[in-house]
Amino acid sequence: MRMTFNIFGSLNTAKLGMFAQQAGLSVTGQNVANVNTEGYSRRRVILSSVGEPPTGGGGVEVDGIRRYTDEFATNRLIKEETLRGDAEQRSVILSHVSEMFNDLSDTALGAAMDNYFGALRMLESSPSDPTVRQEVLARGEELADTFNRIASELQGAQVNMDNLLRASAEEVNVRTTRLAEINRQIMLSNISDGDISDLLDERDQLVREVAKNLNVHGVVNDQNQLTLFVEGGLPLVEGQNLSTLRVLASGTPGSSRVEYVASNGQVSDITSRIEGGAMGGTLRVRDVQVPAYIASFDQLAYDMVTAINARHQLGFGLDGVGGRDFFTPIAAPVGAAGIMSVNAAIANNGDAIAAATDPLLLPGDNRNALALAALADADAASGGTMTFNEAYSTLVGTVGVAARRATDEGTLRDTSIKHIEDIRDESGGVSLDEEMTNLIQFQRAYQASARVLNVVDQLIQTILGLGS
Repeated sequence: MRMTFNIFGSLNTAKLGMFAQQAGLSVTGQNVANVNTEGYSRRRVILSSVGEPPTGGGGVEVDGIRRYTDEFATNRLIKEETLRGDAEQRSVILSHVSEMFNDLSDTALGAAMDNYFGALRMLESSPSDPTVRQEVLARGEELADTFNRIASELQGAQVNMDNLLRASAEEVNVRTTRLAEINRQIMLSNISDGDISDLLDERDQLVREVAKNLNVHGVVNDQNQLTLFVEGGLPLVEGQNLSTLRVLASGTPGSSRVEYVASNGQVSDITSRIEGGAMGGTLRVRDVQVPAYIASFDQLAYDMVTAINARHQLGFGLDGVGGRDFFTPIAAPVGAAGIMSVNAAIANNGDAIAAATDPLLLPGDNRNALALAALADADAASGGTMTFNEAYSTLVGTVGVAARRATDEGTLRDTSIKHIEDIRDESGGVSLDEEMTNLIQFQRAYQASARVLNVVDQLIQTILGLGS
């Protein structure tokens, strides 16, 4: 086969070579610039040979830019982000709850119980001393106030968890709005045959951020359009269609519900469906763990009021009157800690404290004061299986263990995510050593193409000079 070559075709070949290597240099520079950018995936320019026309020439052309990513690792990261978000949120909330029961503080319930029973022991020694009797009343009020305060803080924690849910929902909505916009930009880029690598990187990062708040999974079609589903198969993002989440307060503080508002306006309550991410962790603490702590705390308050009142009713005050309650009676454990108070009948009357068991032996009889003080060491809590301090210590320990487990789980998830990111970076991350090698290759190829262009130019000048 006889072929002819056009010197001007060679000129075009050299030009295309320079353009192609320039594209390679640009992509390499982009990789180097983003070596520390979170979520960035390495790119490579795709080159192909241009077939030689009958008149000669040919060269190289840029077919596009390839984005290197590990889809399996990316999907694992999304799942791990959900687990980490759940653990971290529970850790933060439970740590705050644990602080409410901080038994090392002078204002902790343990100290208040010790102070109260300590005052009763003082009453044993001085049953007729008005100063000691006022101390018993003051310590009783301190004990009731401490129960009230912690109960209020626990209720406040539940209300604050509603705010955390609301913040998470707003965060999800911001990111899903951007995901819908990315779908639109990808669609436009498909029409214009533009590079979508940056959009895909941003999309992956946004999905991870959504997954940190709740359990989601995505499906990408052959047009690179993402559909992102929340638990239960409801789409948050479907092409450019966008659904949102909102948190609405219900009748009881600390019981707000999470609603899904579809793109067509239809509303669904999905509170019970959310099991993962920061929102799932918040709901689990708010609706399961904290109510259990409140129930135990209320039971402790109820047990103390019931036992102390029962013993106090058997005694007599300095005025010879018996049958009085020390604390205001409480009918049931529910809400007991929040309403515990010293009985108004004795609140301003120290003489009404029943230290004696026999009114005929007043004022020196201290036998009922001895019995009241002995309740500190009696199994009068938790159905008669624990002392008051043991029941409280069990509750404090339960909260502390839950907080520590959540923290440990969060640390474990951090380690797992770092490991998966390392695996992903092996295929999709930027290696500076590799990029420097590519930089030299593209530089030398560009210089060689420029040299070819220079030689062809000299040949053309020679040919033009033949006619002069």
